[in-house]
Amino acid sequence: MSTIETPAGTPKGMLTFKAIKQQDEDRIRYIGTVPVFDLIDKGFVEPVASVGLAPEILAVALRNGPVQRKTNPQHVQAIVDYIVERAEAGMPFTFNAIVLYSTVPLEFEGTSFGFETAGEARASEALSVGEGLHRICAWGVATGLAKIRGVRRSELSDRARRRIEQASIPVIVIEEPDLARQKRDFHTLNLQKPLSTTVLNLTDDTVLSEVTRRVIADVRLFEGRIDLNNASAGARSDKLLAFAQLRFIVASYLLGKKTRSRKQIEQDVEALAKLQDPRRELREVFTLIATNLGGLDRLQRDRVSRSGAFVRQLRAETLLASSALWRSVTVALHEAKAAGIDPQTAIERLKTAGISWERTSDFFVGTIVDRDTGKLLSTRESIDAAADKLLSLMTKPGS
Repeated sequence: MSTIETPAGTPKGMLTFKAIKQQDEDRIRYIGTVPVFDLIDKGFVEPVASVGLAPEILAVALRNGPVQRKTNPQHVQAIVDYIVERAEAGMPFTFNAIVLYSTVPLEFEGTSFGFETAGEARASEALSVGEGLHRICAWGVATGLAKIRGVRRSELSDRARRRIEQASIPVIVIEEPDLARQKRDFHTLNLQKPLSTTVLNLTDDTVLSEVTRRVIADVRLFEGRIDLNNASAGARSDKLLAFAQLRFIVASYLLGKKTRSRKQIEQDVEALAKLQDPRRELREVFTLIATNLGGLDRLQRDRVSRSGAFVRQLRAETLLASSALWRSVTVALHEAKAAGIDPQTAIERLKTAGISWERTSDFFVGTIVDRDTGKLLSTRESIDAAADKLLSLMTKPGS
């Protein structure tokens, strides 16, 4: 990572963009769209990674204290990948506005409409990034105008390259000579709680998320019992699992142990879905689990017993209220299917084997139950070990 230690040079030419001019108490702000290539290529902002709370982006006045947070290369990489993916697919970009500051007034020509004026704004001095540093860095890499350590751009088609170079991004440009106020603004803008993984998965358009939403609708056990806002179901929750957990469980059944890379998971599930819609199979398999294992049938069959207290009691009793054992079971079912054992036969063999699904079960000690403490383990190694033990029963005739 690098930082800017001296003020940036004078930008090249003018930065012209369409905007609405607004007066907000003692401030003037402009809401519009800016050609991203001009913004970076002409030197109005510098997409430079930050090593921490340092004045790296405040090119206009570096002696006024820290503004930006430390940049995360993985976050920048994810945005670069998004830009490239959308450009290659010919799909629209979806971005929040980047907040920029100017310590000097902008030139503006426009027509007044009540309290606002629509027209053309022109900047001639460098701007500072008040919010959106990761996006600026990503656009710098995507356009080929900047290099960020730990971030790379994949090869582009000519069409995608032109699209990225011609893209415009939404901006809010604020005239603010007092850089201390810029710093306070940055703090205020980042008080908002970021979206959890669960909410991001719930609202994305991947095939895996869509398949998971269908499982919730198709399997009675999950109706109203999936937490849509948190990464896991809390101890006092009336939910069995969180959406992100169920999403991973679905992937475990479809892919088995091949679930190490999130991006690869989504690509593999999409490829499977193109061959055959997995909805019916998932409905049947998850219903089999719900009606045959771990006491879940009390929730699957009986709506009266779907109170929060009953769910909490069930969670305290059965391992199958945990994501770890669900993943172990679904991984084992995937492997059994690959060995020619259908899910119904595999589950019948588990029932015949008479293993206990309670949290005190000896069968799972040393895999997902810690041998010394009795605590539930959720590492990949412990889940795979439990899956292997279950698979040995599923593939053993007469077990």
